[in-house]
Amino acid sequence: MTLPAVAARVRGLSHHYGKTRALDRIDLEIPAGRMVGLIGPDGVGKSTLLSILAGARVIQEGRVEVLDGDMAQRAHRDRACPRIAYMPQGLGKNLYPTLSVEENLQFFARLFGHGAAERRRRIDDLTRSTGLHPFLSRPAGKLSGGMKQKLSLCCALIHDPDFLILDEPTTGVDPLARAQFWDLIARIRAGQPGGHAGPPQGPTPPRGDGAQRQGGGITVIVATAYMDEAQRFDWLVAMDQGQVLATGAPAELLASTGQKTLESAFIHLLPPSRREGYAPVEIPPLPEGSDDDIAIEAEGLTMRFGDFVAVDHVSFRIRRGEIFGFLGSNGCGKSTTMKMLTGLLPASEGRAWLFGHEIDPNDLDVRRRVGYMSQSFSLYGELTVRQNLVLHARLFHVPPDRIPDRVQAMVERFGLGEALDTLPDSLPLGIRQRLSLAVAMVHEPELLILDEPTSGVDPIARDDFWRLLITLSRRDRVTIFISTHFMNEAERCDRMSMMHAGRVLDSDRPAELVRKRGARTLEEAFIGYLLEASGEAA
Repeated sequence: MTLPAVAARVRGLSHHYGKTRALDRIDLEIPAGRMVGLIGPDGVGKSTLLSILAGARVIQEGRVEVLDGDMAQRAHRDRACPRIAYMPQGLGKNLYPTLSVEENLQFFARLFGHGAAERRRRIDDLTRSTGLHPFLSRPAGKLSGGMKQKLSLCCALIHDPDFLILDEPTTGVDPLARAQFWDLIARIRAGQPGGHAGPPQGPTPPRGDGAQRQGGGITVIVATAYMDEAQRFDWLVAMDQGQVLATGAPAELLASTGQKTLESAFIHLLPPSRREGYAPVEIPPLPEGSDDDIAIEAEGLTMRFGDFVAVDHVSFRIRRGEIFGFLGSNGCGKSTTMKMLTGLLPASEGRAWLFGHEIDPNDLDVRRRVGYMSQSFSLYGELTVRQNLVLHARLFHVPPDRIPDRVQAMVERFGLGEALDTLPDSLPLGIRQRLSLAVAMVHEPELLILDEPTSGVDPIARDDFWRLLITLSRRDRVTIFISTHFMNEAERCDRMSMMHAGRVLDSDRPAELVRKRGARTLEEAFIGYLLEASGEAA
């Protein structure tokens, strides 16, 4: 079958949810046979656009052509949709968690009418190429995040599609799993689905030249929050507030904006009103002579759930006012370690101290010295911004006569004045993030624990958030313990630990970790540590 030069074309496409306009009269052409990246923060219309291209959402306004036909015509949708594979946002969202790997793949293969022999051939090819073959009998719900991601991709590819649509397939996935995912996509596009090529030796080298890959007949369009990931795609679509800001190869976007990184290029492409007053983040050094002022110390910290060891004899020391990063593979024990440090989980073995006092889950005085911001934001959706702040102040026993002043201080410090009577779910993600930080700080803790706090926010909001953290660290001497999957965030930390399978692999300054591995980047160093820990050559 001859593929069109343009895989998809939209004209005047608009889409709204109630009063919210997700897409605003966009015009766009997706070149065929390329790796195309949609870049932009959560809430700018990427998922809506992808679901419309996949035929999964009704076209409200405008014209959409996919694979040489009008998607408003049912007859064309019936012809085109079997040639389209769609992997929705969220790990494993297209999977049935109670069905095994084999059963999920059999189900999707039957949907596309494959006979028993053909189903067996395709399932064996895909699972061997992804390393899933030994886990055919495991329920999908029992897979790790990276394995769910690979199974979702296998289910999407079971019918050899011409157009593969991936909605943030690697969000929340560690760098090694991300590198392996893109290595797999590259092999499939090159016509090499069979035979597991083993782990990558590091991230796929960036292309950014707009050239079509050898043998890449399949068109892939990907929404991503990771700018370093977008660097490797052939062609990019930058989106903000339901509109297309720019299109082109990564090198073209860098050249047109005069920037060195895609993150700074994206910021430059935003309307002037959105980047007014923006400046790059600068982090002053820690004060001298603070090496003996220890905020957190862990010694042999261990957590077991039955026979499973989630955290395995972890030890570290963190100075007062330090920004300490936690980088690790999915399910490595980062969140569990954080919960033990807050007293939310009693350790199975080992000890930990906060400011010289041993952590006791029953000692509320020590726990009041800690602020905790979870991955899902610790907010009550039915309460307004003001009510959330007041409630958390009461929960942490702020004296009643001090609550109004503490709430006002948080409102001013975190820029929440215009949202006081608004419910959190109706706030933009960046403001909701600031509210969650204000809630964690309302009782004036000396230690702030942040579990992947910036996923999904745009680069400007992420940098604004980091400025708040830097002020807390350097001016107020609040100790900050943060986990992240963003490499540029990890590089901003004073020191960091790399963790895998419940163990700390190494702790040091980011630049020193890169030097120890002889790596070019922190991501490459981290992947090297992970491969070494899993017994594979780095």
